[in-house]
Amino acid sequence: MEKRAEIQEDLYVIASLQRNLNLATATLLLTGQITIVGVFVTPPEFSISLSGPLFGRARLEGKSGNQFSTALIDVLDVLIAVLLILDEIRLVSCVVGPSRFSIDVSGPIFGSPKYIPTLPTLKKSYHFFQKIVSRHFELDPIFSQKMY
Repeated sequence: MEKRAEIQEDLYVIASLQRNLNLATATLLLTGQITIVGVFVTPPEFSISLSGPLFGRARLEGKSGNQFSTALIDVLDVLIAVLLILDEIRLVSCVVGPSRFSIDVSGPIFGSPKYIPTLPTLKKSYHFFQKIVSRHFELDPIFSQKMY
């Protein structure tokens, strides 16, 4: 029974981290640090890509200073932030590119399943990552200690 409580606590920590990432993303949207930069469509779902000056990209604005287009982008940013705060969409991935990166959000209202943290998958990914990284890089022993 004690092991079950420990697993539940770990799942709670992961869910809390996920929630905090969503709230931080909403805050960055509302403060103009990131904005919508694209939409990825993969039938039957789509996700919205977010980036901006904080992530190494220019802020998306209306072409030739078009005020209406810029205002429309701001409205979309606010709507995305509200959906993140209401937990209707979530941060689903991070895309790293040369000198920049973006984050993607999606959720059931965009046709994507609502991902729920699970420890077996997390443990499998952790061990795979640890195996690959330790094979190709020298790590400080404090980082390569077995966690599970």
